Amino acid sequence: MFEGYIAGKFANKMFEKDVFKIVKRHALFGSLAMMIPDFGFGGIIYIVVLWHMYSSISEKVGVSFSDNWGKLLGLGVVVNIAVAFAIDIIFTFLPIIEPFLVYIQFYTSGKTFIESLKKLK
Repeated sequence: MFEGYIAGKFANKMFEKDVFKIVKRHALFGSLAMMIPDFGFGGIIYIVVLWHMYSSISEKVGVSFSDNWGKLLGLGVVVNIAVAFAIDIIFTFLPIIEPFLVYIQFYTSGKTFIESLKKLK
């Protein structure tokens, strides 16, 4: 019984690490994408990378994005609005560069989306 508990805890930690690797990878890619000239397509690039992250997270945790797109779309929009407002309020007064701000937004948004998915399941 004790061994099963330890194995379950270890498996959960490994699973969480895999999910957060997805978040970190997308946050890094999003921030790097903001460093290059985007010719006015920065918002589109941001949205594509963000929703790819949400889709990857959903598939990793076993929630089919295509089967639950309505719920996940609503969840993603709410998470994005909340995170964007919070990050903008916190970092408005600091002179930081956009890629760093995007990294923080992606990372926070990903973590919030994961926690929300746990409650959704």
